[in-house]
Amino acid sequence: MVYVLEGSQDVQLTATASATQVKRGDQVVLHVEQRTTGQWKQIPRSELTQGQCWVYRPPVEVEAEVAHSVQWEVVPENSVEFHQEFQLDKSRVATMMTPGKITLTPITKVKCEEGRTVYGTPVEIQVE
Repeated sequence: MVYVLEGSQDVQLTATASATQVKRGDQVVLHVEQRTTGQWKQIPRSELTQGQCWVYRPPVEVEAEVAHSVQWEVVPENSVEFHQEFQLDKSRVATMMTPGKITLTPITKVKCEEGRTVYGTPVEIQVE
């Protein structure tokens, strides 16, 4: 048995940061909570149609931390350096590289909805 999506999903990304006022070169820990709701129908695998998207389990409604697995839109470009080390808590560490206001927006692709992307709440960090 597998699950297929019936209709579209509501996906919300809520971003926060460990600090919103820092000095150039300081590190900030980024956090993102993801809430997903949608209708999933359980069907036998034999009933799947060619190319139909399916999952073994529907997405959990609330994922407390997904900052490491989302993409980030950064304005202005190249004003942040993301650390590549994986954080056990799935947060994301970034170093603020340029002074001024930096806006970071989490972005994710929606599972089983081809071509659909969701932008989350942006985080603004003032860098001295």
